[in-house]
Amino acid sequence: MGTSHIPISSHQHARVETQRIKTLKVVGEAVGQLVLENKADIDAIKIIKVDAELRDTTDHLFKNKVVKQGIIHKQIIYVDPYNVVRHATEDVPFMLTVDIPGVEPNPFAEVQNHLLDLEVDFSLKPACHDKKGEIIQKTVAHILVRVSEWALVDVVTKHDIFPKVSRSKGYKSWH
Repeated sequence: MGTSHIPISSHQHARVETQRIKTLKVVGEAVGQLVLENKADIDAIKIIKVDAELRDTTDHLFKNKVVKQGIIHKQIIYVDPYNVVRHATEDVPFMLTVDIPGVEPNPFAEVQNHLLDLEVDFSLKPACHDKKGEIIQKTVAHILVRVSEWALVDVVTKHDIFPKVSRSKGYKSWH
């Protein structure tokens, strides 16, 4: 904790107390768009729904950009040729580049990711006789990528303003 005396005007003075804290300072942020297409064989005559989520993401910092890698984990609920509801999962790897001016590789940097939306559109070539079907999926996601650095910052914790006392020529000490 530190204390400083600061003149505000010719008639006022301020005493300010500060405390140094460790905090994240935002370097920059941007929204990246991920677009994927994948196909998979599936023994389905109907797709009920496809749910997706991001998993196992890692970030790599370069000058003015972030490269994000991870997995889109999908759960597919479908009806098989025997009219039984089934469940299948798949993991689709992805890589995304997001341009963020001012970003540089730095051991004090921290990357935060916020999934804004994730949608899957699909079409099915249904299974027929002894032949499996094929699901074709297009996935779109928007991810807010924020890069911050750890920094030490002095924060004002207390302040007092008081009149400035000036000594005139006729001042005598009381001893």
